[in-house]
Amino acid sequence: MKKKNMKGKQAREIDRHLAVVWSDRGCDLSCPGHFEQAIDCFDKALELDSHIANIWFNKGTCLAEFGRCDDALSCYDKALELDPRRADAWANKGVSLIILGRYEEAIVCYDEALRLDPGDADVWNNKGTCLAEFGRCDDALSCYDKALELDPRNVNAWNNKGGSYFHLGRLEDAIRCYDKALELDPNHVNAWYNRTIAEDNLSHVEGSEPLRKSAGAVVSRIGNALD
Repeated sequence: MKKKNMKGKQAREIDRHLAVVWSDRGCDLSCPGHFEQAIDCFDKALELDSHIANIWFNKGTCLAEFGRCDDALSCYDKALELDPRRADAWANKGVSLIILGRYEEAIVCYDEALRLDPGDADVWNNKGTCLAEFGRCDDALSCYDKALELDPRNVNAWNNKGGSYFHLGRLEDAIRCYDKALELDPNHVNAWYNRTIAEDNLSHVEGSEPLRKSAGAVVSRIGNALD
């Protein structure tokens, strides 16, 4: 009886090892043109061992990269069921929820991710993006400031901070943020676009309010880049 248990344990260890190998292969194939093969690898891995949180996480990340956010959420949920302390799974789940327009749920995920890992600048930036969508620009600015405290070269945080200043009517502050983003990345299209709008508003002192509102709608859609 003891020998049978030993053999069973060895078989499980072999399956677990092979599952990790298949998952690694799936990660290698997670690029344009190999999506189906990558998913097949993750599925083979999960057939061998469905109790490894990292495999569910990797499959979710692959699905999200190819726009299948609903399916990705199911994978992240499974990963978190197995390992609730995975800050990266909470963070990636938040990104998929933002893409699906489910901002309140995304904030919950980011709060949990930051509770587990408060030093992740990208998560602070993404939480700020969610708050900005609700018009909570002051709260969003606090998040961007935290992101930039952790990573002063975070281009998207500078761009997004400019967007929140824009919505608050602080156009000169917005332009300074866009300038900083462009200093770090001269090819950042959103920062160039947003800076142009902010500068145009600043040059129209009279009758600028209608322009600011319409421009703000555009910035809300394209200016809040995610990491």
